[in-house]
Amino acid sequence: MKNELWKLVATYELLLELGQTRRPVRVEVFKGTNGSSRYRARLWVQGTYNLYPTFLNTGPQGQDLHRMHSSEELNQEITSLVVDDPAFIEGIEYKSEAAFVEALQGLVIKYQNTINAN
Repeated sequence: MKNELWKLVATYELLLELGQTRRPVRVEVFKGTNGSSRYRARLWVQGTYNLYPTFLNTGPQGQDLHRMHSSEELNQEITSLVVDDPAFIEGIEYKSEAAFVEALQGLVIKYQNTINAN
């Protein structure tokens, strides 16, 4: 259903353990508004990034000064890395939101195990 409208029905968070690091994963669950039991999801992992603003870090001759920077917590979408079935992104029929979230949690754990194995 290409032009289906989706409503954000719930937001969940679980911890992703990557070696010694724990990062929150935000799970956004959407439900189709046409009355069906179709769900889709977007997953985000939080990470710290050092940012260097371009214009404030440039000297008169264009040299890179790296004087100003900030460490920011940013969310990176990881849906396509975790979910190998496009239906979870495009919309999939499930009995309930709880069953859909349980399936997503299993996929996040599988993703975590794959990363930790490498």
